[in-house]
Amino acid sequence: MLLSKIIHNIESIQISGFAIALFISYLLTPLIQSRAQKLGVLDRPSKRKIHTTPVPRLGGVSIYASIFLTSLVFIAAYWHYKISVIGTFSLLGIFAGGTIIFFLGLLDDIEPLPAVYKLYIQIMAASIAWYLGIRIVHVINPFYHADLHFFSISVGDQYFHFDRTASYLITLIWIIGITNAINLVDGMDGLATGVSLISAIAIWSVAVDYRISQSGGALMAATLAGALLGFLRWNFNPARIFLGDSGAYLTGFVLACLSVSCVIKKVALAVISPVLFLLFALPIIDTLFAIIRRTISKKSIFDPDKGHLHHRILAFGISQKYASYLLYLISALLGLLATYLVSFKSSLRFLVLSAFIVLIALFYTCVINRKRQKLFRNIFKF
Repeated sequence: MLLSKIIHNIESIQISGFAIALFISYLLTPLIQSRAQKLGVLDRPSKRKIHTTPVPRLGGVSIYASIFLTSLVFIAAYWHYKISVIGTFSLLGIFAGGTIIFFLGLLDDIEPLPAVYKLYIQIMAASIAWYLGIRIVHVINPFYHADLHFFSISVGDQYFHFDRTASYLITLIWIIGITNAINLVDGMDGLATGVSLISAIAIWSVAVDYRISQSGGALMAATLAGALLGFLRWNFNPARIFLGDSGAYLTGFVLACLSVSCVIKKVALAVISPVLFLLFALPIIDTLFAIIRRTISKKSIFDPDKGHLHHRILAFGISQKYASYLLYLISALLGLLATYLVSFKSSLRFLVLSAFIVLIALFYTCVINRKRQKLFRNIFKF
């Protein structure tokens, strides 16, 4: 039976999860857009924003529904064939915490909430994820037998191991930090969606490495990547719908949790590892500079401004579309480097998956889109 063969093949499962989520997200997003338009849940233009017309902002509903429905399909299949998945318990933490984060963002999309309330709920969601196994329990000691070219030093053990309290605090800082970093990057058509898509592909590539072997996390990363790609069709410039806080928070939360459960395996890698930094380099750097910039200006770190990286690129006269392409390229190169640091095979896998994504995008652009079809027919007449 075809379904049985797919379920028992790890690579087929992940590709199927990607495809199902892509299909659901692609079809569902226009319906969500129309509904948000009727309900008046719109992101309206302002001095600090780039868009000039109101845009629906309930994209998170599409992302959440795609992940949830795809997961139900595989849960039912795994239950039927009595197959266990590595990392299942951690996935419960992602689902439970992600659901809380999603509804937090949804409420914030409908009616803006005070920053302190949002922080409390984010702490709650991250705490649930930690309790269910999404934990940072050690970090690499950078001075353990460090070769500094002219001399070498060796200080302490190879890893700093944390007790429960330290593990809890560091995990919360990481999850909440990445969750909000993705939200801060969501200031230009398709930017947060595309950058997050690249991070999801990188985590997917790493999670199936033989030394990591997190099949459950790999499937979740593949599903998230599919949901984001299907949504990107409607979110890319000119955007017809925005991620909104529901989508940005959910995406950031899932990526943060996956980076812990998939990239950190026993004592292999850790949160201060270059791999984790490279996976989220753009959001992390943009967020850190935003905090520094607002602190120097004696403003609240929660006050929005137009000093983000994408704003500065647009100031050079570059269009949103090409600014997105540039930042996608930078993210992809950083993702490639991150996967290469894990293993050469992971970097090759990342390249193959990235090429696959680009081919899907080109297929839509050049074949499905009627305007492009007409253009191609005119070209082939000569």
